[in-house]
Amino acid sequence: MKLPLKVRISFALKALGHVFIRPKYLVLSIFSSILMIGFILWSLNLDLLVYIIFNAPIGILDKIEFFIYGYQSLFTTLDSILSLGIIVFGILFGINLSMIVYVIRNIGYKNIPKKSGGGAFIFAILGGGCIACGTSILAPVLASIGAVGSSALMRDLGAIFNWLGSILLVYSIFKLTQLIKVKP
Repeated sequence: MKLPLKVRISFALKALGHVFIRPKYLVLSIFSSILMIGFILWSLNLDLLVYIIFNAPIGILDKIEFFIYGYQSLFTTLDSILSLGIIVFGILFGINLSMIVYVIRNIGYKNIPKKSGGGAFIFAILGGGCIACGTSILAPVLASIGAVGSSALMRDLGAIFNWLGSILLVYSIFKLTQLIKVKP
């Protein structure tokens, strides 16, 4: 007998609490969230990243400030829907990764639902910025087949991909929580 969705969501939230009451999974989630947000922000500017790290004639503090500004730019230069999508995706990615690690360590690798988060990661990379960065991967392809005519739509496409990735991560997290046995 399949439980009602409301009951399954309640069990999922209890399972999340069961996992994240352990500091190591909470720290893993926070750390991987920050790394994923950084990866999305820098994924299409790797040349600049390499230059700043290895070749730029600036001190270590200036390099650190440069990276911090990358995170600050989420709140100042990107569209608010896109920024929120990147942040939500990063947080959900961290939760999903922690849940996968927990399931592997406590239940077993073979029990992990297939494709737990992989598709979401692809959506996030495709939607990782504005037309000049994230969605520039898709812009030429979609424009050449006549699917996109405006830059406003291309900007919104990045946000759409991030939110689709977030939905896939929520589903993955939900499936992972169903493997964890918690008391009602």
